[in-house]
Amino acid sequence: MKYGVLYNKNNLNIGDDIQAFATARFLPQVDYFIDREHIDEFKPDTEEPVAVIMNAWYMWAKWNWPPSKYIVPKMIGFHYADHQLARQPGSPIKFEFLTGLGGDYLRAYGPVGCRDYFTRDRLNEIGVDAYFSGCITMTLPKMPERENKGEYICLVDLEPRVMKKIVPLLEEKGIEVKVMTHNRKRDSEMGWEERCEMVKDMLTTYQNARCVVTKRLHCSLPCMAMDVPVFLIKEMEDDIRFEPYNDLLHRTTVTDFLYDDYDYDFLNPPPNKPEAKKYREELIKACESFVEEAKNETRGVDELVKTTYTEADVREWRHDTMKEAMNTWLAFSRQYQIDRKKLWKLEMKEAKQIKNLKKKLESEQAKNKNLSKKNKELKKEKERILSSSTSSIIKYIFKRKFKPDKSKK
Repeated sequence: MKYGVLYNKNNLNIGDDIQAFATARFLPQVDYFIDREHIDEFKPDTEEPVAVIMNAWYMWAKWNWPPSKYIVPKMIGFHYADHQLARQPGSPIKFEFLTGLGGDYLRAYGPVGCRDYFTRDRLNEIGVDAYFSGCITMTLPKMPERENKGEYICLVDLEPRVMKKIVPLLEEKGIEVKVMTHNRKRDSEMGWEERCEMVKDMLTTYQNARCVVTKRLHCSLPCMAMDVPVFLIKEMEDDIRFEPYNDLLHRTTVTDFLYDDYDYDFLNPPPNKPEAKKYREELIKACESFVEEAKNETRGVDELVKTTYTEADVREWRHDTMKEAMNTWLAFSRQYQIDRKKLWKLEMKEAKQIKNLKKKLESEQAKNKNLSKKNKELKKEKERILSSSTSSIIKYIFKRKFKPDKSKK
């Protein structure tokens, strides 16, 4: 049997490549790289089955599910969430792709190991045998140590307000700070060798840090796996991706960090919590067992397929699912346009009211300015009159006092 690595060909996040790197470690060789977003189109050079560890988030192009029949899957580290669609542009299809034949695929190749409780619970709701497995990045080994081990701290994709506080704080302590990111330019043509070297270099940098401070899941879990002290600073307590790992990581919220309400010594960081090791061991055991079974497998593609639907069934199901989803999306979009138009009219009305109030305010200000000017003029006139009157009185008194007395002559 051949072996394939699932990856995101057109990704912007090195975290996706870290997952693919962790997966590839278990394989005796990598015969195929399979684009996660076009998983249904995969076809090997010859009619042969390809073993694939399926750790990933599924997926932008949800209409490209279920996977190709040539893939023999190990369903582990599976993740689904609506929040990617709710907070940024994406597919109009949400959980629908895991219903019908999409769910049949998971039921046929289950149990499904999930990397978060939300995915596990959603799958259980539709009758898919699912459990929490953790993420494949929790199986990473330690990377090579360098001479400068422990001489710096890595700050990875922290929020700007956290960076503004933590950088001077660490510099005052006299330790080097490395500011890093998992973001990179979109490049679908970047080959695996280049991606692999990028991942190795990044993980080796983490391995030799005094500690790593981040908000990233696929920075936190690799560091935890490599026994690199890691501290998570993240505000979102309701982020379903992190829920299973909240008790496995040293962490605080952005707000608590800014108010110094946290307990973490960056120069003498505590070791990572040991509770995660059991998930690591179970993941390693499951992946090694899957690969060993694949080595000894001699059956062909059609013999290994566990689903009963045909390609025609898949096409019909995709059509119906897409049609229903698009109709829902159309209704949503129309309502959105109606609400947007209402909001625009309301904004125009408020803008007109603000304009009228502004004119009224300017008119009142002009009146007040004129009144102020008149008050100043009246004050000056009063001062002039008083000054003139006082001068006349003084002159009169002076005349009276110093006028010659003619009677004495």
